Amino acid sequence: MIESKSLLTAEEVAEILQIHVLTVYHYIRQGTLKAIRLGRNYRVVPDDLDLFIESNRIKAVSKPRA
Repeated sequence: MIESKSLLTAEEVAEILQIHVLTVYHYIRQGTLKAIRLGRNYRVVPDDLDLFIESNRIKAVSKPRA
């Protein structure tokens, strides 16, 4: 069973990602970041945050040779 301490608040996610909390809410509403709604609050499972980070990883772009 998941312990409540393992769920992250939107504020904690914002701190981890070093972004504004409103951006976190935007990602949640957009469906880009999975979250659980509890009343008026959202919680994010750490594994879902890891998937979000991996899905937004930028691949290395090689420069064309002259």
